[in-house]
This record gives sequence, C-alpha cells and structure tokens, in this order.
Amino acid sequence: MLRIVGHIEHLLSVHDCVIVPDFGGFVVQTLPVRYDAGMHRFEPMRKDIVFNETLQYNDGLLIEAYMQAEKTDYRTARQLMHEDVALLRAGLQRDGVLKMENIGSFSMGEEGQLIFQADEAGWLNAPMLGLEDFTFEPLSEQMPEAMALPEKKKAEIYYIPVSRRLVRVVAATAASVALFLAVSTPVKEVNRSAYTASFVPTEMIAPEVWTEKKSQPVEMPKAEMKPVVKEEKVADAPKAEVKKTAEAKPAPKPAPISQKMYHVVIASFPTSEQAKRYMDEAGRQDCPNMNMVHNKSKYRVYAERFTDRKTAEEYMEKLRKNPKYKDAWLFISR
Repeated sequence: MLRIVGHIEHLLSVHDCVIVPDFGGFVVQTLPVRYDAGMHRFEPMRKDIVFNETLQYNDGLLIEAYMQAEKTDYRTARQLMHEDVALLRAGLQRDGVLKMENIGSFSMGEEGQLIFQADEAGWLNAPMLGLEDFTFEPLSEQMPEAMALPEKKKAEIYYIPVSRRLVRVVAATAASVALFLAVSTPVKEVNRSAYTASFVPTEMIAPEVWTEKKSQPVEMPKAEMKPVVKEEKVADAPKAEVKKTAEAKPAPKPAPISQKMYHVVIASFPTSEQAKRYMDEAGRQDCPNMNMVHNKSKYRVYAERFTDRKTAEEYMEKLRKNPKYKDAWLFISR
C-alpha cells in the first residue's frame, strides 16, 4: 500500500473532506436510515466516501500529516506528497485501474475522467455501531394463512312498519297534554278554603253554621267609675300588694336584631399581638379607622367597615389602587 493511501485513510476518520492536490478530493457523506418497501430491506444510517475531481486546491491537511509522520519540515513534506501523487497517476495510466485499500478503486473513463468506486468502509462506520443492512418480510407474507382475518358478517337490519296515522294521533295527544298543562288556574283565583284541613267534615255541619258572615260591631256597656275604697282588713293587704306588683312588672323587650357589618380586610393573623404589631407598623396615614375583628381563630385587620355592601365594595376598589393593599377583600360579620 502506498504511503499516501494510509495518510488519506487516517484523515478521513477525523475529517469529512481530504483534498489531494493535483488529484481530487475525498468527501465523507452521512446517509440517513432508509427502508425499501419493495424489497422489505432496512438500511441503517451509515457513512460513504465519494470522490470529487474538481477539488484541487491545497488545504494543508495532507502536508501536515506527512510532517507529523515523517518528522520533517513543510517543504520536504510537500515534496514527498507530490512524489506520491505522481506515482498514483503513473500507476493509473499504466494499469488503467488504481486500487486504494479500504477506500475504493479508480478507473479511467472514455473521456479521460476518473471514475471512483467506494469500498465497504467498515472502519468508517465503526462509530455508527457497525449495523448492517437486513431484510425482514412482513408477517402477512411469512404466514399468510395465520394472518388472514375472518370475514365480518354483515349486520342484519330489521324494519318495523309504523302507521302514519298512529304517528299523527300520538303527536296530537302530546300537543293536547302540553296545552292543558300550560293553561293552569292562576294562583290568585284559588279558593284557599278548599285547601284548609279540618277535623270535622263540613258536610256534617249546617250551612248557616260555617257560612262566613260579616261581623257586626258589638257595643260594650260603659263601665262606671267607682271610687276606690281602702280596706282596713289586714288579711287582704298581701293580696293587694301582690296584684299591684304583678301589674307594675314591665313587658320583656324584644331582642335586638343584629346588623351585617362589611369589613374591608387588609391582613389576617393567628394572634392579636401580631395584628396589633402590623397596625403599629402600617400606620394610620392611609387608613385612619384601622382596627381588627376577631373571627374564630383569626384576627383580621380591616381598613374600614360599613353597614352598606355597595359602599364597602366601592371603598375596597379605591383602596386596591394602593400597591400596599392590592389584596384587600371583603369580610361580612354580624
């Protein structure tokens, strides 16, 4: 094997393009995964070497490889490279075929052009896990009898004859029921006495007894004012005192109805000390009526409270414009 072929093979394992001055360039191209549906053939991703005769300029890679391998300077390495290229061309002209081991072979075309045929570059595809092409036929072709699907039976369709006259009767009946339900007796015209429960049936009582009559005003006799005479009996004194005491006892007042309060809350704390500390730090410049209200296990600090919900919501929206109180919310209590 010529010395230059070994340098080209080494450089192709590192670089995608290696140019041999006055000869041509070797380019490594990566082919993606391919599947041939006609042949059922799988071709994994691999790298191939192609040759481009138009690449003639010196990129310095090959000369540098000579310098490192021969331990020489640039001028000597360049001279050695040109001598090896001349040997390549001389062998191709003499034999008509040039074989580069592990890379490919060259031949001369009818018009004098170089024709390159790449070899199976196993050394180049080693980093690609070394996968090879393989053929795998579908199971339908390997076992056609086993993969044959049973024919599906056609679904049977049954037709039920329906009389058009019956359909019209049913539709008319449904419309009548809907109209009857829509026209109902107004609630104002219902006789409430018909829905009143009674222990004694009204049919067993004479009509004049339970018939409603207009009530007549009854004149009450005027009571005569008699002077109160104090009795001197000692035995009746306690009774008079008890009666007087009973008359003087005032009637119980109705319990006051609690009113809803709408608090605009700006903070909540588990203890009152934390709530007081917050109010001291916040100050009362923005909320002069700031205070706290206790509810279950929370002490809620509110900026203002109202008895009207709408007024409270308007105040809350105005307060939220301040970034310090953007999370203000409404708490309702009694």
